Amino acid sequence: MPAAPTVTYRGPVADHNLAITVVIPAHDEAHAIAGVIVGVREHLPCARLIVVDDGSRDATAAKAKSAGAEVLQLKSHQGYAAALHAGYKAALAKPLDVLVQMDGDGQHRPCDIPALLHGMERADLVLGSRFLDGRPGYVIPRGRRVGMAACRWMAASVGGLHLSDPTSGFRALAPHVAAGLAEHGFPAGLTETSLLIHLHRAGVRIHEVPVHMLGPTGRSMHAGLAGGAHFLRIAWAVLGQARAGGVPEVAIAVPKTVPVASSAV
Repeated sequence: MPAAPTVTYRGPVADHNLAITVVIPAHDEAHAIAGVIVGVREHLPCARLIVVDDGSRDATAAKAKSAGAEVLQLKSHQGYAAALHAGYKAALAKPLDVLVQMDGDGQHRPCDIPALLHGMERADLVLGSRFLDGRPGYVIPRGRRVGMAACRWMAASVGGLHLSDPTSGFRALAPHVAAGLAEHGFPAGLTETSLLIHLHRAGVRIHEVPVHMLGPTGRSMHAGLAGGAHFLRIAWAVLGQARAGGVPEVAIAVPKTVPVASSAV
């Protein structure tokens, strides 16, 4: 098996060569995906890039391949969690120190990835928060903002997790956390608040770092009735966790924390 690509970072991730894989789920993102890949290459020139084309009806896959990413094409549109699940499994087929997850619509800035990596020094999962410095970076519709506030309240009240942005999909994960999700999938098909509570109960250390996000360039998966239905799914899952109390969940077996990187420069 060939060695994983590596890139050196200075700073809080003190002088380690990190093998990094970036997983980008994408559905109908032909307008933005090439720019995302070019941006990642600028800041992570040696990282492995995997774009999971979730049954796109446009040229997402072709644009991603032309920009230099590996492309995993799902036969039909299966949804965000399924695309991530497939991407995690593909990423773990080769050795890695950190898995970075970001969206393909241009909302997550590649220049903020080093902040996620630096946060891994004291965590197993790092969230890029658009609220940690008090400025989301773009105008969030009122309904979505209310839903985000409710998710913050649920994370704190049920999970004991005091997070400013539990709905953020901009993340860095240690290999053992990614492996648990790759093996067992996402509980209830959800990737946000209830998943974070689930992982926290399994002993995963979760940390946030401030990032600056941009407004979505396409139609958001949370727009209109779809967003309301998605929030109800999250609330129902968290209600089930509240009923279960603080009993550790066993669907994802997470081993003890291991160092983020294994080799010094």
